Amino acid sequence: MNIEEIFTEISSHMIKGMMIHEQMANYYRFLGLKGYSKCHEYHFMKETCGYRKLQRYYVDHYNKLIPEAEFNNPAVIPDSWYNYTRQDVDSATIKSAVKNGLEAWIRWEKETKDLYERMYCELLDIGEVASAIFLADYIKDTDEEHEKAQGYLLSKTANGFDMTAIVEEQHRKHKKYEKLFEKSVDK
Repeated sequence: MNIEEIFTEISSHMIKGMMIHEQMANYYRFLGLKGYSKCHEYHFMKETCGYRKLQRYYVDHYNKLIPEAEFNNPAVIPDSWYNYTRQDVDSATIKSAVKNGLEAWIRWEKETKDLYERMYCELLDIGEVASAIFLADYIKDTDEEHEKAQGYLLSKTANGFDMTAIVEEQHRKHKKYEKLFEKSVDK
């Protein structure tokens, strides 16, 4: 791959990541899980900042724009949900949706980490060491997010996706991510 192809693939993947986190925020908000929703709003914001950083890097170091590639909408929210209101959702559906949402998040972060690691190797193969080092920060961040999502799933699995525990943690999670969001925006 050449440098343009590598950055195009990374850039396109980042756009899909923003879309996934934005949709996950809506997914959880619809289920009444505002803490989980705020978590994904925070990750959406971080992904957006990361995307802008990538765009700036490429323009500043290669004096070109990253070509835009076409891709499909990741469509995280099940189509059937658009036929219902929030009041139609029962606890069994919420329990299942929390599990499915966490599994989707884990798959996405693993896919992202694998892609970034492959692109890192591609950059090294073509002698673009500085760009590989730049990409290493994204790999580290993605690895940490993947680990965190796995921890969430393990925790929920351990307590059998207990609805009382899920509902009770929403305020704490919302507050946590609200603070992280505010700290990131203040920078």
